[in-house]
Amino acid sequence: MEKQTHPTHLPRRKRSARLSLAMMGASAFGLTACTQPAEDEHLTDVRFDEPKSYQGVEECVAANVYTRSACEDAYEASLESVPRFDTLEACEAEHGEGACAAPTDEQAQAAGGGSWFMPAMMGYMVGNMLANTSRGRSFERVYQEPVYRNRQNQGNWNAAASQASQRVNQRNEALRSSVVQNRQATTRRGLGTRSASWGS
Repeated sequence: MEKQTHPTHLPRRKRSARLSLAMMGASAFGLTACTQPAEDEHLTDVRFDEPKSYQGVEECVAANVYTRSACEDAYEASLESVPRFDTLEACEAEHGEGACAAPTDEQAQAAGGGSWFMPAMMGYMVGNMLANTSRGRSFERVYQEPVYRNRQNQGNWNAAASQASQRVNQRNEALRSSVVQNRQATTRRGLGTRSASWGS
């Protein structure tokens, strides 16, 4: 019986500028930020700008939408979220023959080093998120998504960017849904507290 090879979930380098949405009860994905909500704050509303696709940091900078620092941070965060595998064979088994490679020295350094393989990264997507919290504060974030090669897009940039956009939309909708559910749960708890008070 042939032994199945699974991707190894290698540790990611921690970045102080990244915010985990797990603490807000949502599917986590990286967000870069200068500030972040306190642990006891909850998101009450989120809005997203349409993400833009770039084939590299210089293209992102040339677009004059984000600062160089934001473009570089978004690239590094995107690289950290590209699927990683402990062998080339395991990567190609999932993404297709010729679709994978070891990271370049620059990519390996940006992602915290280590020995691993990944589907060839073709670029990344960058967008803005505006979040309001339970304390009435607003926080603006930059979010990102890697654009990489797989069986379906075969290295076609437009197809790969379209698939990355679908992943972004799915996560954004999951976050919106989580915020709505949390807000409804908070409202129900509040009503229950007031009802008990009135009853007494």
